[in-house]
Amino acid sequence: MIKAQIPQNEESRLQDLYEYEILDTEAEKVFDDLTQLASDICETPISLISLVDPERQWFKSKYGIEVDETERDIAFCSHTILQDQVFEIQDALLDERFHDNPLVMGEPNIRFYAGTPLVTPKGSTIGTLCVISDKPKKLNARQVNALTILGKEVIAQLELRANNKKLTASLEKQKLYNKKLEELKKEADIANTLKGQFLANMSHELRTPLHGILNLAEFGLTELTNIEKDNALKSILNSANLLSSIVNDILDFSKIEAGKLDIENINFNLHEIINDAVQPLKKQASDKGIKFVLTVDENVAVTLKGDPIRISQILNNLCSNAIKFTKQGLVNLKVCVKKNSINTQDILFEVIDTGIGISKTAQRNLFQEFHQADASTSRRYGGTGLGLAICAKLSSLMNGKINFTSQEGEGSVFSYQQNFEVSQACEIIKQKKEITDLQGCTVLVAEDNKVNQIIVSKMLQAHNANIVITENGKECVDYFFANSVDLIFMDIQMPEMDGVEATKLIRSKQTNTVIPIIAMTANTMKQDIEHYLNIGMDGYLMKPFDKEKLNSLLNVYNPKKTTLKNLAVKISDPNISSQLKLNQTCRELKRLIPNANRVSLWLFNNDYTAINCLMCLDENDEVILDMVLKAQDFPAYFNYILSNQVLDASDAKNNEITKDFTKVYFEPCNVCSLLDYIFFIDKRPLGVVCCESVGSKVSWTHTDKESLIKIADVTTLFLSKQLKLL
Repeated sequence: MIKAQIPQNEESRLQDLYEYEILDTEAEKVFDDLTQLASDICETPISLISLVDPERQWFKSKYGIEVDETERDIAFCSHTILQDQVFEIQDALLDERFHDNPLVMGEPNIRFYAGTPLVTPKGSTIGTLCVISDKPKKLNARQVNALTILGKEVIAQLELRANNKKLTASLEKQKLYNKKLEELKKEADIANTLKGQFLANMSHELRTPLHGILNLAEFGLTELTNIEKDNALKSILNSANLLSSIVNDILDFSKIEAGKLDIENINFNLHEIINDAVQPLKKQASDKGIKFVLTVDENVAVTLKGDPIRISQILNNLCSNAIKFTKQGLVNLKVCVKKNSINTQDILFEVIDTGIGISKTAQRNLFQEFHQADASTSRRYGGTGLGLAICAKLSSLMNGKINFTSQEGEGSVFSYQQNFEVSQACEIIKQKKEITDLQGCTVLVAEDNKVNQIIVSKMLQAHNANIVITENGKECVDYFFANSVDLIFMDIQMPEMDGVEATKLIRSKQTNTVIPIIAMTANTMKQDIEHYLNIGMDGYLMKPFDKEKLNSLLNVYNPKKTTLKNLAVKISDPNISSQLKLNQTCRELKRLIPNANRVSLWLFNNDYTAINCLMCLDENDEVILDMVLKAQDFPAYFNYILSNQVLDASDAKNNEITKDFTKVYFEPCNVCSLLDYIFFIDKRPLGVVCCESVGSKVSWTHTDKESLIKIADVTTLFLSKQLKLL
């Protein structure tokens, strides 16, 4: 017996066979009819549709035989699939390939065999349609032709079967798709209804405090006594706080939905966060005649790492809701440690109330946006219907878990659980900046909004500045060219001439003395800020105005500190190269801090795993670039600078935070003392300004640290312009 060779295209042949999904399937009449017809035409007792896989030939249809398969090695069909036309053996006993084949020597005692290859549209031969007899035989031309045609019909039926299966699958998929569309349409209809209710509710919620502010302001103007005016102001403040809370809910929800809300991971004092949140809540509860009880587990760590603002937001929302929906009894905030390890604490916050509770129906949608317990809830208690949805999304962003249990008429328990890293820092060190004094300096303000005029005037008065208010860009430009000013604060959107046009006009006609121009804007998009800086503005102050940000800008552009102001103006100039700006910043730092004879500026990478040196000016005023520090090599240092703002290591080689640098850096470079200041953008650590004393130890003074802050403000200004530094 001679075994058939393996076809050269065996891999693709088998792939085509498997695509029909026909192997080991039940008998089908259409194929059985074809085998019987082949047997009748060729006048043989046996006919088969044989499909050849790697190990066997399997019979999809059989006529005149009971077996379902045989081994591939002894199959006549294994030879047929190597042919292009009908393969015929007239007498197997006379053919050396088959005379001793087990199928010839035993059942079914094959003497005659004829098979036509089953060739797919892709050109692969997957099997045969064959006829068999136990007597020698020869097919005539008509029978050979008929067998060939029937073989093609087998393939046609396989294709039809496969296409029908695909069509059925597509129809099922379409049904599922249509069903999904119907579900989505229902959900969209529900969402649109809820949004409509939400917008109607928002209209009411926004108008109520707004009308209160307007009416109370009118009353305040007409009241005669200071007591009456104070009461009106207090009521206005309450209404403004309510309005601010509603707007913040809407803005937070929008940021979360857009994926724009960043979660911080910084050191914070949980006890302070809780106490700060609880004080107004206690008053809120007391005003309603209910008790507010705080219980904090003594094992809760003092300093944790996380996002203190968002933790406070969740606690405030849960507690405010509890107070809102509790008519009598108490609200209890409990904080306890569920799991404790060396480096982490799993902390559970529970808000327990004796309020109205939540119905089973309302519980199902409680954390969905725009939902409230029922339509009457907003009418009776107010609110946006976004608070719990925001809490749930914040919880997810911080890898926490929020849950609740409630019994209608008895009260509710809302819980928030999160795993925190325990910070090794004993306290969170923040360097307090001194208030910049602008005594004798004239600040020109271009602002058309009367309220903003009052606010910015009050803020600048705290810095002892002389303030000149103009109503639009044209007035600002006219005043500037007719009078001497030291600093300009420019609103962007103003009538007659906007801030952009006014700045261009000033810059186009300016003399050698460049007066800094600070943009005042509510536009927070990166491209807007870049545009303001590119047309000649030197910095920007976001609305609503932030006192600390204003102080930093005044610190940098203080007309009385001409060297620092001139440096800041140069940094704002897009025509000066980045490297020159960095070099000038380092030289100014050396001038301000004489004990720092080696200074450097560093920038964190995106994931805080490394910090890259933008520039180092050594003790010989030589420039050093391309240094990189990795967190994995200096974990104590990175843990500290990512959690604190100032690192004072007067004895650098023996300091616990910096001692890892001794062998690799301090000793080779003879660095004895180090002073680092970590600067931030949008509350995120951006980089480090580093001062070092080479050759001798020094004690860094308060003046040194204040000078370091000034340079940090300039460096932050430089980096905020999105220039290519590396």
